[in-house]
Amino acid sequence: MKIQFGDKGEVSWDVLLEALDKEQYLDQRHQQENCCRKCLRNFQYRCCGGSWLSLVFVVSVVICSQAFLFLYLLSTWGAFYTPAGHLVYNDTLGKLHHVHFSWSNCGDSLDPIQLKQLRVSPDPVPLNGNITLDLNCLVTETANAPISADFEVERRIFWLWVKIPCLDGLGSCHYNDVCEVIPFPPSEPCPDPFPRFKLPCRCPALKGHYIVKNSTFSVPGIVSYLPSWLISGDYYVHGVAYKNSTRLGCYSVYASVSY
Repeated sequence: MKIQFGDKGEVSWDVLLEALDKEQYLDQRHQQENCCRKCLRNFQYRCCGGSWLSLVFVVSVVICSQAFLFLYLLSTWGAFYTPAGHLVYNDTLGKLHHVHFSWSNCGDSLDPIQLKQLRVSPDPVPLNGNITLDLNCLVTETANAPISADFEVERRIFWLWVKIPCLDGLGSCHYNDVCEVIPFPPSEPCPDPFPRFKLPCRCPALKGHYIVKNSTFSVPGIVSYLPSWLISGDYYVHGVAYKNSTRLGCYSVYASVSY
């Protein structure tokens, strides 16, 4: 079917429909663009007093807030899927503290030190009482001194993680040899429960498979080793150990401390 348009001649019906559809599409798109511009202008005047700079600032704040939230959830993702524990203790001032913690492996299956399981009970665990331990650790290579280590400790303030500096050998510190800071001198025998569970208490960490199942022991005086800056808050500890620049293991700990 064709339609006569005066001096322009005949035009096919299909061509005419295609032209009408294209014109209708362009009209709809033009209306949508006008609607979007109108909504944006309304939002600009209501939210930012008509200032484009204020609008850019508001949008930037929203985007940054969402980015921080995403990074926070991403950084703490492992804490929801790893074994957890709950400790309670009284500090030197007699204040009762609660510590909820969980850990995760930040290395890979080729690392010589593989911590498969670490769980303490009951819930909560009093540090001045008896502790029940479940441990499964595989050491594929004997680790002799010196063993260097890097620790990074951060505390969450609102949505930000703030790095805690190295204070008196605790915090975000580098150790040239962690074997030198172990509080068990070679001249003295390893205290209980290390001999009972056949666990090393000092360097070297001999090659072997260390398993402790539902075993109870006490840790007297452990509160004296806790840092003074361990106040209420959420903490993230990232530790990596090396032997001659070769990584031995990498582990992260998430802890929430409250009164």
